Amino acid sequence: MKNSRFFRNLTLIMMLIVVSAWLPARALGQVKVAIVNSQKAFDQSLEGKKAVAILQEREELLKAELKKMDEAIKALKQKLDSQSLTLNPEARKELQQEIDRKEADRQKYEQENSRNFEQFKSQLIKRIREEMLAVIDELIRERGFELVFDLSTSGLIHYKPELDITDEVIKRYDAGRTGKR
Repeated sequence: MKNSRFFRNLTLIMMLIVVSAWLPARALGQVKVAIVNSQKAFDQSLEGKKAVAILQEREELLKAELKKMDEAIKALKQKLDSQSLTLNPEARKELQQEIDRKEADRQKYEQENSRNFEQFKSQLIKRIREEMLAVIDELIRERGFELVFDLSTSGLIHYKPELDITDEVIKRYDAGRTGKR
């Protein structure tokens, strides 16, 4: 919580420094500013929606496999509980070892797949972000923007809606992705 507030304040201070550096340029002429909401662009782009669907599907598959493993462990534990009086000590020990082995396998499976999932998610988001930044860079060059703020990270409180280029970024990004297929 404190770190979040610190970084938000730091971002606002940095924004003020950047804007104050541009004030002399404003006196000479109009500074071209644009706003983009990168989170909205990700969420509403076709590729972003596809990425979210892929991530949800992978997460559901992982959860289903873990549930299957949990049920197998639970069945073995119930067997141990219900037959503990009738099993000889060696059989009881073997059943307990099987439970322990399955629990260890489950934990290892969850850790490996969670790590793989996070790596895949990070790479997917990074790729989409880089592609969107290329679209934003193209707009910057075309329109001569001098300052572009990301609404989802900048802490802007107010801006004129006509400065927002998010919808155009989404449109161009989707059009570029469609052309790549």
